[in-house]
Amino acid sequence: MNQGEELQPRPGFADGTPEQQPLAEAADPQPQRAAYRLPLHRPIVTWVLLAIIVAVFIVQTLLGGSTEVDVLIRMGAKFTPLIAAGEYWRLFTSMFLHIGVMHLAFNGYALFIIGTELERLVGPGRFLTIYLLSGLFGSLASYALSDSLAAGASGAIFGIIGALAAFFLVHRERLGAWGNRRLGNIAVILVLNLIWGFSQPGRIDNFAHVGGLLAGLALGWALAPRYELAPRLEGGPVRVQVLDRNNLGRYWPALGLAVLLLLGGTALATAVHRDSPRSHLYRGQQAIEREAWDEAAAELEQAITQDPSLADPAVYFHLGLARNYLEQPQQAIPAYTAALDLDPTHTASLWNLAMTYLDLERYADARASLEAYEELTPAGPVEVKPYLDELESLGY
Repeated sequence: MNQGEELQPRPGFADGTPEQQPLAEAADPQPQRAAYRLPLHRPIVTWVLLAIIVAVFIVQTLLGGSTEVDVLIRMGAKFTPLIAAGEYWRLFTSMFLHIGVMHLAFNGYALFIIGTELERLVGPGRFLTIYLLSGLFGSLASYALSDSLAAGASGAIFGIIGALAAFFLVHRERLGAWGNRRLGNIAVILVLNLIWGFSQPGRIDNFAHVGGLLAGLALGWALAPRYELAPRLEGGPVRVQVLDRNNLGRYWPALGLAVLLLLGGTALATAVHRDSPRSHLYRGQQAIEREAWDEAAAELEQAITQDPSLADPAVYFHLGLARNYLEQPQQAIPAYTAALDLDPTHTASLWNLAMTYLDLERYADARASLEAYEELTPAGPVEVKPYLDELESLGY
């Protein structure tokens, strides 16, 4: 902490007297201009956070690339089905991941500019609390309201912007005209960023932005220093000391309430998402990999029933495959035909459909599927010839 830095009119409390105005004489009825110092702090935490997100980005790159879905999921991105399955730590780790160099550059620059200013004003402890809790609330908002894969420090950064606005709101009377201008600048930055975000739906995680912002405003108001000026007569010009009346008596209740809201919100969102179509789809895909065919068929059918738009040819193919392994060929046929309705060139579905027809002794249908497969694949003639020869011997 740099205790005792001289407070100039622009970064500190303003008493309405221009800097160049001389001190009033004793006989002058105008009030004297008081000199005072504002406790400012070194932005150590901001630099540490910047170092962490850069280091994490380097690891992402070394593992295969920051834009690779597999890398993002492996390193802890916000992925709703996995959080709903119990991986709640992703609400935290996703704050330190970024998707592409520009994502990292924008967030890193914003953290450097806004973070250093806020940390100097509120101190490292309060700053870290606001940053982490805002990021968690941003992740929670995204988890509750969006199924998209997401990562980034944006929720936390919107939170520190909100906290900075709260600081100037708390001290708007003492900060005078400069403080009002600074508050106006912050409002413009927020509005422009929100407009830009909502103009790109699907690409920007606006739920995380808004969740982090609201949390930052509330935490900034609750935890911001409450400075008061107390006279200190030491001869010469009148001097004052700056006292922070916001002690830890407000810090712990605010922290406790934030934790309770996070836990309650996470529990509520999880209760909703455990039965969401994407969660059923993901569990079905995982069951296919484990060859748990009963579970796979049930989960995939539930996902398709709840949201047919999720069912691409691969989903229907895997549903048909599960039905085949469960020795339910009659139920496998509609799954394969649904895949082919979406993509007539889906050769895996054509082949399995042909084999299913053969098992059911539906030879005419099997021949049609084999001939379609033959036309679509270079190796088709070699693969299907024994089956076509057999069908021909049967009169088909």
